[in-house]
Amino acid sequence: MLVKHFESRDSFYRFLKEKLGVFFKEAYERGFEGVFHVVYFEDGALNPEVLFRLARQSCLHVFYQEGRYALCGSEARIKDFCSLLVKEEKALALKILEKLQAYRRRSFKIQYNYKVLPLGIKTAIMGVLNITPDSFSDGGLYLEPKEAVKRAVQMAEEGADIIDMGGESTRPGSQRIGAQEELKRVLPVLKEVRRELPKVWISVDTYKAEVARACLEEGADIINDISGGTFDPQMYEVVSQYNCPYILTHIKGRPENWKESPPTYEDVVEEIVLWFEERLKSLAERGYKGQVILDPGIGFGKLPEHNVEILKRFHEFKVFGLPLAVGVSRKSFIGLVLEGLLKKKTEPVDRLFGSLGALAPAVMGGAHIVRVHDVAPTREFLALLDTVRTYGEF
Repeated sequence: MLVKHFESRDSFYRFLKEKLGVFFKEAYERGFEGVFHVVYFEDGALNPEVLFRLARQSCLHVFYQEGRYALCGSEARIKDFCSLLVKEEKALALKILEKLQAYRRRSFKIQYNYKVLPLGIKTAIMGVLNITPDSFSDGGLYLEPKEAVKRAVQMAEEGADIIDMGGESTRPGSQRIGAQEELKRVLPVLKEVRRELPKVWISVDTYKAEVARACLEEGADIINDISGGTFDPQMYEVVSQYNCPYILTHIKGRPENWKESPPTYEDVVEEIVLWFEERLKSLAERGYKGQVILDPGIGFGKLPEHNVEILKRFHEFKVFGLPLAVGVSRKSFIGLVLEGLLKKKTEPVDRLFGSLGALAPAVMGGAHIVRVHDVAPTREFLALLDTVRTYGEF
């Protein structure tokens, strides 16, 4: 006897055909019957008796407490429920169906500056290039343009799909610098890397609109904003003007204050999801037509337990139907876990294995882009992980 769990319609469809001999048309039509979800939402204006009645008719379980609802059942039963609900609460029914469709989406294609980056089958690698004197892991190593360009070329040769360069450290306790100082560090490297690596995607890690604009003019492809547009109100105007791919990262508080004011959450994943909804709405209102990539911001205003919970529940961010990015490489929470469980103190550069271990649940949970310092070993690790993740799925 086996107890099985199916992540997708396609996997249950194959099971019905191969193990039970169900005719392919019937197996395809009934594929959603083996995929189970819990849909949670809050709405104090709804009449719960209506949902109870429709849930009974569609053989769906529903839980309710003071305006909070959880619908539990197969995706097929949830769709049956929505077909009844649409006659009484059309907006809610359509939203549930929309979220289910978004959650199922697995493949994306990012296009910009005559380049195409497919996401889904192969996890894309974003190599970190810190052009700073004070980054937590490699501050000062690549402050000289010559060394920074050499490192960018090395990462590209090792398999990096994206080079993510930044001129300001955002580690906890770091201090802010002005736009001109940041551009002084980044622009010479960006110009040379663009010449050396014309086909490689270049991302600029900045929260300043002025820096983003100047770098886009010099050939940058992606803006990676650790503030999600909250530190500089002009950032959304800039990315909307260029419609470049934009990594919208969750953050709580500011790096210079995290040590003095540790962040608190009631439910870290739910708070991030609600924050993303607000920021995406604000970005859309600016007329942005490019590709948003969501990053839950591991370490950006989170305690170690928050980071672990985000990794464990990473799949919940798929509800937006957008590409997902994650950055765990060498971060302090990995060192704390290693010290707590193995009694082993580590420097950031010694956290490769811990970084790969933290990466695995995010990739299995839906991350499409991983931001790393160690490109070559990560590429080998992902070759095996992606093979297992996509086996029989694409």
